[in-house]
Amino acid sequence: MKNRERQRANRRMKQEFLSMHNDMGIKDPTPYHAVKHMVEQEKKASKSSNKKGVA
Repeated sequence: MKNRERQRANRRMKQEFLSMHNDMGIKDPTPYHAVKHMVEQEKKASKSSNKKGVA
């Protein structure tokens, strides 16, 4: 079971993403996916650095 701090961090992370709709209200997922990809890369980098520090 996750603890509350991790749940809150995950919720904040999702809120930081961009909207999938542009200013005109038309669905434009390109910026959304770009930000999502950058956040995922950041997570992977921090996890790998944590593993290197532990070992």
